[in-house]
Amino acid sequence: MTEEEYIEVCPVCGSSHWYYEAGGYTGKLYHCKNCGYIGPLIVEANQEMIDAIKQDYKRKKESKEGS
Repeated sequence: MTEEEYIEVCPVCGSSHWYYEAGGYTGKLYHCKNCGYIGPLIVEANQEMIDAIKQDYKRKKESKEGS
């Protein structure tokens, strides 16, 4: 049995390109460089989950642009 690799990604677009926006007493806030998400959550995901998040983000983005 192989151990799956989990990485921290944006919960909106699945990107691993993010940074800490704030910390300390206010708690951690993450900022995604790809979609601009700013929030307290980051997702630890395997490749299957990342692909699903990215596919959902792409679908929502395309339907929003088509409206």
